[in-house]
Amino acid sequence: MQVFREWGRALEELLFPPELPCGLCRERPALDVGACRICLDALNIRWEKGAAGSYPYFSLFPYQGFGRDLIHEMKFQGRIEIAAALGVLLGTACREEPDLARVHLLVPVPLAPRRMAERGFNQAAVLADNIRGVWKRPVCSQIVRVRETKPQSGLSLKERKRNLRRAFALLPGTSLKNRCCLIIDDVITSGQTFAALARLVEHYGGRPMGLFAARTEKWGLEEVAEEL
Repeated sequence: MQVFREWGRALEELLFPPELPCGLCRERPALDVGACRICLDALNIRWEKGAAGSYPYFSLFPYQGFGRDLIHEMKFQGRIEIAAALGVLLGTACREEPDLARVHLLVPVPLAPRRMAERGFNQAAVLADNIRGVWKRPVCSQIVRVRETKPQSGLSLKERKRNLRRAFALLPGTSLKNRCCLIIDDVITSGQTFAALARLVEHYGGRPMGLFAARTEKWGLEEVAEEL
């Protein structure tokens, strides 16, 4: 009798799956994109193309208000489900962007080992894994951070560029030649981290582009271009 009850529950869940909670607020049922309508509206989603020097990138929403609060909760309160939900949103947007159709590899920005230990996860890697779930592109984990760096926040543009010098490397035996590599992170500010990785990809024959959940307008792109 117990077996039949369990079978009945399994069949019911198959026919009428339970509603999943929104990955952003955890309070309301999620839509197919992993977040509820109220949270999507609060994000002020506006898909934009920009450039840091000669390197193009795309971003989903401005780093302000609700979006800024979410990024902070994700990074400093261990809310990995936010990164997962944002990854689904980014992957959905990527499927509709013609300029990204030629992307071969997803390249999450590697996190310093000390910061990885403190946070427990690399938000860029979680974003990439969930982008891959809805937009079938392989994730490249062969670009690594080989030097501990200071947090970029609080540094000037020149200090940011100096801080990232020789911070990343490509593991031996990996080929990026003629591969379009989409560099992924949660927020783009001055563009220096993105540019450092883009130069590395370019050095090994790849074609770099960027993808970010949020963008800040704190730094002018003209200033970034001068620093590249």
